[in-house]
Amino acid sequence: MQRAADIAAAAPRDWKRERGDLTIPWDEARGHLAIVIDDTGRELHLFEQLLSMRFPLTFAVLPGAAYSAGVQVRLQADRRRYREVLVHLPMEPFDPTEMETTEELRETFLRLGDTSDGLRTKTLAALEAVPLAIGVNNHMGSRLTTDRAAMETVMQTLVGRELLFLDSRTTAETVAESAATAAGLMTGSRDVFLDHEPGIEAISAALERAATQAQHEPVVAIAHPTAEVVAVLREALPRLRDQGVGVYPLSRILQASNTAGQPGALQGTDAQ
Repeated sequence: MQRAADIAAAAPRDWKRERGDLTIPWDEARGHLAIVIDDTGRELHLFEQLLSMRFPLTFAVLPGAAYSAGVQVRLQADRRRYREVLVHLPMEPFDPTEMETTEELRETFLRLGDTSDGLRTKTLAALEAVPLAIGVNNHMGSRLTTDRAAMETVMQTLVGRELLFLDSRTTAETVAESAATAAGLMTGSRDVFLDHEPGIEAISAALERAATQAQHEPVVAIAHPTAEVVAVLREALPRLRDQGVGVYPLSRILQASNTAGQPGALQGTDAQ
């Protein structure tokens, strides 16, 4: 019985040492960084590689994506490795043709011409499609996020649901974060797009900028599930940890950042 008890006690310790998240206690870290993976649900292979990383990345799930339900099953499959989930809420961009690609046609976009009831209905449907979500960030939205009335309607729809809002800042004219602040939501904005410029070298440079900034203030970076992003994160995150820069869930960064109403630096847009 004692041997069985020793084995049972050792198993969690062994798992944590060999497979558990490589975290740094907040007060011991030299830098604090959240990495949000947008467009989650469009494919599985790269998602699985990102999910398997020993760092608490945050995943923004597209409600209409082909594998939206499947990735949510995987995200809650192992409670020992909790990952925060956002609704990646589709919003109208300046270029309407961006909503007409094969993948985007699966999504229901919040549009500037929608009534208040229409915006609420679409937002609620997206939340129902991603029940794991602890918050929302905008997918595209360079047009809609500049409209104060539309953003107030969206934020009021989120009030009372204990949800946060992350402004992806796909345009410098966005009012999404200020509307979320006015509604009383926990909010913040993206600081860096890691893959605004494609390629290993550019993504690596963007991550280094984010890590440097994170040593002065909590930083939110956004990336997408590409082979280049996977390769950069796989190589860089253990090294950054050794340098004292920790990766944390988005909510932890927003709680600590105290940047409500102070839009983050606009380092590249989402081209949407």
